[in-house]
Amino acid sequence: MPEHHDPIDELTRFGAGFGSATPGGDMPLSASDVRRRGDQIRRRRTALVAGGAALAVAAVAVPVFAVIGNGNPRADRDNVAVETPVLAQGDLLRDADTQYEIGRLGAFRTTETFEGDGQAVYLPCQQASQSSLGATNSFTRTWTYLPDHQPGDTLEPDITNDDLTQMVADFETEEAARAAYDQFAEWIVDCDGHLPGADEVHVSPQGRTVEVKDADAVIYDLNWGPVPKNLDPTGDFAYISETGLLLEGTRISVLSVKIVGMDYNWLDEDGGSPVKRMLPTVAERLAPGALKDEPSAPTTTEPAEDTTTTDPGTTDPVISDDFPIFEGWPEDAGDGDGRVGPERTDEALGLEACGVTADDPLYTDRITARYDNAEDYRSRTLTTYASPDEAVAAVEAIRKVYAECPVGPVRDDGFTPNWAVKDTQVGGQSFAVLGWDELDGAATPYGDVTLVVRLGSSVLVVVHAGEGGAPGGGDDQRAVDQIVQESGAVVSAMCTFTAAGC
Repeated sequence: MPEHHDPIDELTRFGAGFGSATPGGDMPLSASDVRRRGDQIRRRRTALVAGGAALAVAAVAVPVFAVIGNGNPRADRDNVAVETPVLAQGDLLRDADTQYEIGRLGAFRTTETFEGDGQAVYLPCQQASQSSLGATNSFTRTWTYLPDHQPGDTLEPDITNDDLTQMVADFETEEAARAAYDQFAEWIVDCDGHLPGADEVHVSPQGRTVEVKDADAVIYDLNWGPVPKNLDPTGDFAYISETGLLLEGTRISVLSVKIVGMDYNWLDEDGGSPVKRMLPTVAERLAPGALKDEPSAPTTTEPAEDTTTTDPGTTDPVISDDFPIFEGWPEDAGDGDGRVGPERTDEALGLEACGVTADDPLYTDRITARYDNAEDYRSRTLTTYASPDEAVAAVEAIRKVYAECPVGPVRDDGFTPNWAVKDTQVGGQSFAVLGWDELDGAATPYGDVTLVVRLGSSVLVVVHAGEGGAPGGGDDQRAVDQIVQESGAVVSAMCTFTAAGC
């Protein structure tokens, strides 16, 4: 094989003299540029190999970064011969999936997660454990509502004791799952007399059917009282609940919102009730084999940082000049430029898939830095926003672009781009995007990984491309794990952009 020149030397430099951090030096590339750089190299190298011998493409396509087992990631994931994954915590909703108000994600915060039946029943009207219905395993998660309020606001009783509960369970057969699904419906309809402390129980016996892809779903509405006087001195309030049941193959999920209040009115034209809005995501999470990255061991959690909104008036959105943006990266430049930057920039992130670029909401400050070595291109972009809600919107915009485009159109050079989104447990809200190309159905040797992390009102986007996007001999999970580990100090320093501080 002919000797290759260092690809970095063949790329045009630009931006000399911009910014004060590295006067006269190179301007760090944006996240999209780093990904593009890796794309160019991996396409060129694959084309050279393919030109040398027809069988070479298949030969080099075996140890690819995105391989899970001995095939490409999509083929392995969709292979019907693969054993169905066991039920795990990753099948539950994340904090960032929860909804209450229209248009606000992350309305609830996790308080507890456990495996199995637990010490008691957690769902309204439930009369027996999941295992007694034949469940082979189950997980339950509870949340508490986080009001979206301003400093100095007094929280009314009816918005300080609201909660969300979800149970997911797996069964031996679809028939057993259907029977459990029907049993929960019967328990709700016949709930009168089965709610401790309730003098009156009102149930709407006709459930509201919800259309969810590849699943059956129905919602039941109920309310009961009285509410304890410490929550309702006037006696005007009631417990109001809507419970959604979802059946998907051998799995079921029960999702229940409970509030203390006087009304619970949502218009379908605005998106409908909270449970109705969350059920499609419940189905996505519950589907066996869906990409998810939560540990399977049960935990009881009290997150150190709200995974959704925090008080926007208590943090300084300006990124300090000494922010440790380079922490975790090699100090040795190797055969490339090494560390370049950091620079303040007003350049858009430019993350795109299928010709659609992720929305880049108005932000307050942004710095970017990169590391270049032979076949190793990395960038970090830290952005701060006026509020955590705006940061959440930025993260969801990035996720949406890649989640909606797992496979892109074939390019003029014959390569087909692929993307897969994996949830990660970093900061308050995070996920990774795995990117790779395929040529004639075979994955190319190189890929890229994008890690997106939100903490408070700040968002970090890390991109590794080339060999830097595929460490560990092509194991995609190890690629994600390495980037997460390297970024640990940077994510920790983002605590300055949370209401709690560092």
